[in-house]
This record gives sequence, structure tokens and C-alpha cells, in this order.
Amino acid sequence: MKTRLLTLSLISGMMLVLFTSLLFVLPAAGFLVKLPVSPLLLWISAAGTIAFGWFAARHYDPDRPIPLFLSSLAAAVIPFAVSFAVAGAFFDLSYDGQAYHQEAIIHLANGWNPVYDAPLDLPTAHEKWINHYAKAAEIAAAAFYKATGLIEHGKLINLLLIFASFLLAVPALLSLGAGRLRPAAAVVLAAVVAFNPISVTQAFSYYVDGMLSSSLMIMLALGALLFSGKTRSNRDSGEEGISDITKERPGWIVPTVFAASLLFAVNLKFTALGYAGVLCIGLLIALYMTERFTTMKRMFVTMAAAGLIAVLAVGYNPYVTNTLSKGHPFYPLAGKDSVDIMENFTPRNLERLNRFEQAAVSYFAVSRENGTDKMPTSTKVPFTVSPKELAVFSEPDVAVGGFGPLFGGILLIAAVALMLAYGLSAGATIAVSGVIAILLASAFINPAAWWARYVPQVWVVPVACAWLAFVVRARPNPGTLQLRPIRGHTQINPLSKREQLTRVCGWALAGLLAVNATLVAYSYTTKQWNWSEKLRSQYAELAAMDKPLRTDFSFSWSNRVRFENYGIPFREETPLRCDNPLTLIKSGTTVCLSSAVVREEP
Repeated sequence: MKTRLLTLSLISGMMLVLFTSLLFVLPAAGFLVKLPVSPLLLWISAAGTIAFGWFAARHYDPDRPIPLFLSSLAAAVIPFAVSFAVAGAFFDLSYDGQAYHQEAIIHLANGWNPVYDAPLDLPTAHEKWINHYAKAAEIAAAAFYKATGLIEHGKLINLLLIFASFLLAVPALLSLGAGRLRPAAAVVLAAVVAFNPISVTQAFSYYVDGMLSSSLMIMLALGALLFSGKTRSNRDSGEEGISDITKERPGWIVPTVFAASLLFAVNLKFTALGYAGVLCIGLLIALYMTERFTTMKRMFVTMAAAGLIAVLAVGYNPYVTNTLSKGHPFYPLAGKDSVDIMENFTPRNLERLNRFEQAAVSYFAVSRENGTDKMPTSTKVPFTVSPKELAVFSEPDVAVGGFGPLFGGILLIAAVALMLAYGLSAGATIAVSGVIAILLASAFINPAAWWARYVPQVWVVPVACAWLAFVVRARPNPGTLQLRPIRGHTQINPLSKREQLTRVCGWALAGLLAVNATLVAYSYTTKQWNWSEKLRSQYAELAAMDKPLRTDFSFSWSNRVRFENYGIPFREETPLRCDNPLTLIKSGTTVCLSSAVVREEP
């Protein structure tokens, strides 16, 4: 794979990250000076992203920046166009998305300032989450909605981050592979990282766990590039890939995008503050242990500054406002009068287990959607899947076994790959085990690590094992020829049987991860499309009636915008008394098709 193609992938991926971050940071900073969300913010974000792309192109190819800039811009615009079209083709049919995420977007776009204005008071009783939860996704979507008037299309942020994580993962994996990872394997692993079950099953909704998943993958990819010291192209190196940057001049491009991703991630969910903190500490430790002191110091300053800005400035609401008004930055999940959102959804058999046991039971159980019935989990035979189990992934919130129907078996293969790799190179295996330990440490600070969408970084554990299986080599015996890249080619000694077995294990692991993700994506996409088509036909039917319709929006007041967009006049009525009601699919909205009112008997 040519260096220029990898550099293009790197720049275009960073442009997508910066664009989504600016869509949040600019309006969030505006709130501090009493500026409402403006239509101009979308175009300022786009202009800032294009300017960054130009500077990045000059940084990576000072001799011929224009071709690199134009190709990188095109490589960023194409995913944007795809994301825009796909997001608009699907309705957000999730409960949380319609109940409070879209409601928050509408209020923010209509001028509500969460820093200075009074907290919202809504009849749907979801104002607690809007007032006190982190709002990066909602603020970014509000900026897009304000500029375009298209609320469904704002879901493109999910897809942009998925594409960005893929574009950044490819060069990151290859740079860590040091010439030993084949480009085909890197592309497969990057796709597995980006299109993970959490990101995919929330791609068409305003749920934020998928965005956090992609943001964490992006931070890991950028961290890998910084660790490997391969953030500056060198066409004269003779190696394919992105070559070493000098330790004295590590550059500002990748650290800047890392900071932007950190700003966005920390303001997606409260737990992201802990996750990002652990991952940042892990990167600093890795840089210290490899004596990358210049990069370590620069990243420490970058992380500290970004963290302070994320919490005290652009995250003033909720972190500071919650502390001032409720006594705890993580209210309503912590502090006085906190709410335990997990209590009613935890399966009965998990309640008596610790968090580690809960996770083990869940990952090896039959996949099941969330619910308040507290039914015990069911252990499954690894690598088996039924149509009923696969069908639960049509929703964005699979609780038990949420990483996919094959994930339990995948973990077993990952353990085998780790053991085989240890027999070849204990040092490399210990290093990867350290990365896995950091990932798990970040996950298990959350007591609900059994619920996949709350700990998306766990997905990376088997991916790391697959990468290790692809690149690990036995230490050569004295007198044997060392492996080294030679002008774009690699001189390879014949693989031993153990090395061959390890490679087979790596491909099996990568293949299973890909199949697992594909099964989940197929179930989610097909069902969501069918539901969206059904809802579209219902809206068309209502629009054709051309008369005011008595409507009960129940928990989903945000659907008023959909009625307005389809030109459907309505009159709210709660409770709705009607002898001919139509319940809109997956929307929490009921419409009375007749004009007669059913009166209650005295």
C-alpha cells in the first residue's frame, strides 16, 4: 500500500473528526458568551476543517501539497455525502432518541442556552436527562439542524465517526505492524474496529454510545500513531506506510486532532471522562516506557489542556452547572437524589455477582434486548446463533450479549491466539497484554460492564489479539537472517509451524469478528429500513387526509417536527379518546383518524 494513499486516509479521517468536534465546540463555547446556536456554525466548522486539511497536506507533503489536499478533501466529502444520504433515509426509531435526544436538539436549535437559561420543564418528564446529561452529540446535531432544517439528517454524525475511525485505523494498524502486517489484514481489522456492533446498531439513531464507541476507537488509533512515531510521511524511507517522525519534532497535526476527539468524547457521556482518562494515562505510560519523552511531554500538556477545556469550558454544562446546582458533576447518576438507571434492567441472576462475573456471564450468554422483566440470562454454546437471537440486534440497545452472537466464541479464539503468540515472542505478547489490561481497566470502572453499549472499548480486546497473531515472529536463532524492509519489500524467512498456526488463528479471529459484525449490521439495517418505510407510508397517509388530526405524542414530543415536515396539521390531545386510532410504528405517537370524540360514560 503506497505511502500517499495512507497519508490520504490519515488526513481525511482527521478532517472528519475535526468537523464533528467543531460542530460541538463552537456552539458550546458560544453558550458561555450568551450566543445561541447559529446557522453559520455549520459553515464555519466546514471552513475550519478545510483549512486544517490544507495545513495537514502541507505538513505531510510540503513539496506537492495541492494534489494531496484535493484528494484528501474528496476522500472526506464522499463519506460525508454517503452519511448525509443514509441518515436521511432512516428515521430515529429508538425510545431514547425520540424521548429526549431529539427533544434536546430542538430546544437547543430554538435558542435554549443550557448555561444561562432556566432548566427545561417538559410534560414528558424527560427534562432531567436533557438538563443534566452531557450534550456534545445534541449540540453538534442542533448546529446542523439549525443550518439545514433537517433533523433526521443530523444523525450523520454517527456515520461520520464510523468512517473516521476506519480511515484512521488503517494507517495506525500498519504503523504498529512495522512492515509485518499485510495491507489486506489491516483493512479487515480496521473495518472490524470501525463497524463494531455498538457503533452499527446505533448508526441510525441519536443514541450516543455508538458515537462514544467510534470516538474511543479514534483516540486509540491516534494514540497508536503517536506511540509508533509514524505521523509524518517520508517518501525516501523505502518503506511502505508512514515513516518515523523525529523525536525532536513530533508535529502538531495528530495531537491537535487527538485533543479534538477528547473534547467531543468527554462531553458525550459521563463515563467517557473516566474512559478517556484511563486511555490517556495508558498512552503516557507507553511513551515513557519507550523513552519517547518529547512526545510524552507534549501529549501530557495537550491532554491536560483538552481535559480542562472539556470540563470547565465547553462542558460547563453539565459538569460545572451540575456541581453548582446539585452538588455533583455526574448528577443525576451520582450525588444527592441520584437515580439508579441499572436497577430495573439488571437480570436477576446478575444481581448477586460482582462486575467481573457479570461481564463474563453476559458475554457468553444468548443475546437479549433490555427489559424490566429481570429474566435470568441463558448460557449458549459458543459459535451458535439462532434467528430469534439475531433479531434482537434490530434495536440499538441489546443488553445481554450485546457484542454480537459470536462474541463469546471469539473471546476463546482470542485467548488461544494470545497463548500461541506468547510461545513465539513473550515480549510482544506482554506488550499487547498491557494494552488489553488498559482497555479492560477503563471498562471495569463502570459497574455495568456486562452491558455492551456502556463499554464499547471491550470490542478492541480480540482485535488486538488478531493483530498480534498477524505480526508476531519468533526470535531468530543465532546465525539466521533478520527480517528487514528493503526498498518497499520485506525479506521473509520461512514461517515455522507455530508461526503458521498463529497466522491461521489470526485470520480465523479476524474472520469471525467480521462475520459477527456483519450479522449484527444485517439484522439492524434491514429491520430499521422496513420500519422506516412503514412509517414513511403512514406519514404519507396522514398528509393526504389534509385535516387537523387529534394526536397524542406521549413520550415523543420531538415527533412534532416530523409532522411539520410532512405538512400534517395536528391538535394535541392527551389522553386521546378515539374510536379509530392509528399508532405510528416505533414512534410512541397515536393519531385519531376520525373526527368523532369518544366520550367516557358517566
